[in-house]
Amino acid sequence: MSNTTSQLPLEGIRVFELGIAIASPFCGRLMAHFGADVIKIESQLSPDVVRIIGSAWVRERDDLAAAAPDTSPYVPEMNASKRSVGLELKTDAGRDAALRIIAECDVFLANFGARALTELGLDYESVAAVNPNIVYVQLPGFGSDPAMPYYPFVAWGPNQAPLVGLDDFTGHAADPPAGIATVAPPDYMSALHAAIATLSGLEQREITGQGVHVDISQFETTLALLGPFVMDYDLTGTIHSRIGNHSSWGAPQGVYPCAGHERWVAITATDTESWEALSSLMGATSNEFDSADHRMSQREELDRIISDWTCTFDPHDLAHRLQSVGVAAHVVSTNEDLLHDTHTMSRNWYQVAPHARLGRDVFSGCAVKLSDTPGRWTDAGPSLGQHTREVLSDVAGMSDNEISELVAANGAFEQIEPETLVSRPWNDWIHLFLPGVDDARDL
Repeated sequence: MSNTTSQLPLEGIRVFELGIAIASPFCGRLMAHFGADVIKIESQLSPDVVRIIGSAWVRERDDLAAAAPDTSPYVPEMNASKRSVGLELKTDAGRDAALRIIAECDVFLANFGARALTELGLDYESVAAVNPNIVYVQLPGFGSDPAMPYYPFVAWGPNQAPLVGLDDFTGHAADPPAGIATVAPPDYMSALHAAIATLSGLEQREITGQGVHVDISQFETTLALLGPFVMDYDLTGTIHSRIGNHSSWGAPQGVYPCAGHERWVAITATDTESWEALSSLMGATSNEFDSADHRMSQREELDRIISDWTCTFDPHDLAHRLQSVGVAAHVVSTNEDLLHDTHTMSRNWYQVAPHARLGRDVFSGCAVKLSDTPGRWTDAGPSLGQHTREVLSDVAGMSDNEISELVAANGAFEQIEPETLVSRPWNDWIHLFLPGVDDARDL
């Protein structure tokens, strides 16, 4: 899915990224896909959490310790097509090298805490002093204004969700909030806001010729998900809370058990036409349920009746039967289902690209498709410190001797043991889940 004939939309844009976990790294990944040169600054003393995770299959291998930070599946997911530069920003030499890179960049992108950036000497004023035209994009938990009450606090996506009340919507009414910590939607919402904000900042610079400070509060990007509920309370005093898989405007709507271990089907039949189709397919329901009001008032009983019917069916077969008669339904997909889903496969969702340490790696694609400039993946994400010397030379203009002295002074580091190569356990049978991709033995 590479593009060789047209210039990508963000070619010529260089991004200095101080990213950890998901929020700014995912934003930077989107920019890299569309041609930006995204330089990810990394630390050995305070590594990105995705580096710490590693992979279970190397955890017990002392001989692969150097490779472990490159093996986490999150590394390509968040960093495909970026360059990794190892700098210790808490050292004067490391910070000075960072400023030399920043002077040659268009965008500064960071999801570090606002206080942390200030303490590192990388607040907006300090960065603008070396590059007045910089589009400075920061997305800490609560914005960068010290006068704001939450300014001193730090936050992660999983704890943003309960802070804004999102977790109160998850789970069943009779149970405690279920929470959404596993996926952390606030991180992804912040990243998408940051992507739009970065493009807006670049456009403003194009118009005015001046740099700009873009201040994003992850708290507010998460709160934006709940806008209608907040406004409803403001206007009517209605307090919304968790209702499981039900709908507030019709029944039946829910997730129902099917044959097999933890197999489910989602069904929505809230209007008259779809309810009649579902009722006819089930073959035996009380006429009382023909009333929409009765279905809502007795939805727990209705769910029980539907569950008794669905539990004998294969979920895929049942979803097909329901769709065939006009009822909105779908299997509650597992990871394995998505791996073989015809839509994701047809859209080339899963990508395979070269990796310096692993040979190649798999990661998810980009949901945005531009007709003439669809984007490209140059690689599956960098090894830790892989591009340190390259970037310090080509971008910061440092000589080999200067770079070597910086490394010797512990202000920078390069890839450890680049000769240590490993491969994913799936490398010999990748065709089983990605048809059309050659196995390692066929390469």
